[in-house]
Amino acid sequence: MAISTAFQQLLDAIPDGLNAPSDDVATVREKMAPLHGHELPAQASVELLQIGERAAAWVNRDDLRQPGRHALFCHGGGFVSVRMPEYLFWAEYVARYLGARTLVPDYRLAPEAAFPAALDDCFAAYCWMLEQDIDPQTIVITGDSCGGGLAAAVMLKAVAQGLPVPGCHVGFTGWYDLTLPGASGIDPGGRDPFITPGWYQRRVKDYLAGADPRLPLASPAQADCEGLPPLLLQVGGCDITRDSAVAMAAAAGADGVQVELQIWAGMPHGFQGLVGSEIPEAISAFKSARQFVDKHLTSH
Repeated sequence: MAISTAFQQLLDAIPDGLNAPSDDVATVREKMAPLHGHELPAQASVELLQIGERAAAWVNRDDLRQPGRHALFCHGGGFVSVRMPEYLFWAEYVARYLGARTLVPDYRLAPEAAFPAALDDCFAAYCWMLEQDIDPQTIVITGDSCGGGLAAAVMLKAVAQGLPVPGCHVGFTGWYDLTLPGASGIDPGGRDPFITPGWYQRRVKDYLAGADPRLPLASPAQADCEGLPPLLLQVGGCDITRDSAVAMAAAAGADGVQVELQIWAGMPHGFQGLVGSEIPEAISAFKSARQFVDKHLTSH
């Protein structure tokens, strides 16, 4: 399938080496900073709050929100970069396109806080939502890039602790298997300017700090997935994490979980985040995610 002219022009404008395997954490943070922190539209509102010792924020769009619908958004950044305030623009995409009041936690970053610190902070945010008497069936738990894997791990922890699971999960090119399985981890079959295998592997080491990448809470595709809610896994056809999503879909499906795997031809890692640039494929991906959420969430 041919990609849009708008997307091709954007790809052509991105230089090679955006995420080089040699990049240390300081370099990653320096490179990531200009790509984030975009100004929110006037229709969006932000409410800052505290969950335990961590900051968090509700991001809302009253003009587009489905009443009673909520999202927990675990942001990306390769586990090491970009704090919650700079990721509010992505949370606004979730609020806008999924019609949900969106909670985004400011989880601790690696390597200063290694696994499972980020997961613990995201899980605490989910538990806080339940403590506010938010019906879990009105919650979609979502995340982009490494945040997709964190979101899946939050659900696994909820099942293990006997807590109710959210109504559904939407993963935007999630990191579901940190071992980077399959052919896509070596050659994704097309140019992905946003992530490389060497860069990915270095960020995994930063996060795990020696822990086994096959641990289920690090790599949800390695877990017993029984009890998880319906999953939508969106991944790019030229994304090195493509086969990670394939592995997650296979594992969840084998355990009786309802799974929808979408592989978007020609798309690189994190392409949905380009929705703010009016890229047609990104808009279509969010619209597809909205259809999935509309199907599986309860609204009050």
